[in-house]
Formats: sequence, structure tokens, C-alpha cells
Amino acid sequence: MPLFDNENRILQIETEKEEIFQYLKNPLISQPFTEDFARRFSWSTNAIEGNTLSLEETIAVIDYDEVRSNHTYSEYTDAKNAYHAIRKMLIPFEKKNIEEDWIRQANGYIRHMQGEYRDRTVYIGNLSEAIYYPPDPQDVPRLMKKWVREANIEATTVKELFEKIAASHVRFERIHPFSDGNGRTGRMIVNQQLINSGFLPVSIPPTGKYREAFRRYDKREDLSEMVYVLLKSELDSFDRVRSLAQKFALDREKQKSETIS
Repeated sequence: MPLFDNENRILQIETEKEEIFQYLKNPLISQPFTEDFARRFSWSTNAIEGNTLSLEETIAVIDYDEVRSNHTYSEYTDAKNAYHAIRKMLIPFEKKNIEEDWIRQANGYIRHMQGEYRDRTVYIGNLSEAIYYPPDPQDVPRLMKKWVREANIEATTVKELFEKIAASHVRFERIHPFSDGNGRTGRMIVNQQLINSGFLPVSIPPTGKYREAFRRYDKREDLSEMVYVLLKSELDSFDRVRSLAQKFALDREKQKSETIS
């Protein structure tokens, strides 16, 4: 039996989605959301990989090229590369067919080099322990061709959609097609899948639950924790839109009051 019962989050998304997308028809809400997402996702997707920049430091290097001495050069370049990849591949939020060329291009922007499939054996883990050994490099092209056939997801319910995206994401990361940048590329794909299905892109928080979701799947073939992570991240995006809508309403009321007075 799956550990995570996601029914309440699914119901919440079903209930709130129409209201959230109604707010986004206003460019004074949709544009700030898009800008916030680009910066927040640049931070979170790198933080998951161990980048120690805070959200504020990520914004500072993106907007002002501001750097501090307590971080490495690569941490700053990774932040800027991620932001560049997001602007090139995800913005504006439009439906795009996910194909191998799209995936390689995303990886290339993220790493600031040509996105090519790996030609060597790699492992997922640390120097003392390999948590998972991905397939041999000669198998990657065949596995990716098969994976891409299922990447452009069709679903009739929120539950089905998020379960399919979770399964697709885990399978992609287990193929591990590139020598580096697989996690960041995979999360870009997740966001394009969400956009293609009429949902908001997400910034998965850099917490233990995301990594634990992979371990749970490897041990038990249980996707419920990954589904939980994606649903919660979607609701976080809903909350950011709602906050922007509330701010817009307050600002408008303030302007009206000042005009009357």
C-alpha cells in the first residue's frame, strides 16, 4: 500500500485550478509570477544538487551579477546557466512537444555546452557508496527513444496526470542519459509536461522528501512520495499566484483611496 495518501491534494488542485488561472489572465499577475518562477526554479533546481546559494543570492547574481566570496565560481555560473535555460526553454509557458532534440538542448543550456548523451559508465551516489548504477552508455540511445514515446503525457484526471509525470521523471533519472545535469534537465522536463497539460510549472523545494521519493521507488516501486512532492509543489505555485492576486487587489484599493482623498 502506498505510504502517501494524496487524495486531499488532488481534490484541492481540482477545486482551485480554475480560480488560479482566472487570476493569471491579468498580465500584472502573470508576469510577476513568471519572473518569480524563473528565479525561484533557478535556485531550487541547483540547491537540490548541492549548490549553496540562497534564493536571495541567486536573485542577486541573476539580476545584478553580484557575487560573494563564500561561494564557488561554479555555483554562480550554474545559477546563471539555469536561468538562461529556463528563459530559452520554458518561457513563455506554451505547449511544446518533448523530443530528444529538446531534451539535449535543455541539457546544453544548463551545462553551457553541447548536450550529448554520455559515453561512459556513471553512478548515482557519493565516493563511498553508489546508490544506483544507471544503464550502460551504449543502451542510452535506445532507452531514450523508448522513454520519449511516453514523455508527451495524456491524462483525463489530475490523479492520472501527476502519477504519469512522477513515473516519467523517475524513469528519466534512472536512465541518466547525460554525464551531468540529469536532475536539472529532468525537472525542466517535468515543468514542460505540466505546462503541456495546462498546469503551472513548479519549483520543487530542496528538501529530503524529493530524494527520499527516488529511494522509496527503488526499494518498493512506490511512486506515492514523488506524486506527493509534485502535487505539493503545484499547490505552492498556486499559493504564489494567489499572493500576487491579493497584492494586486490591495494596491488597486490603495490607489483608489489615494485618488478619492
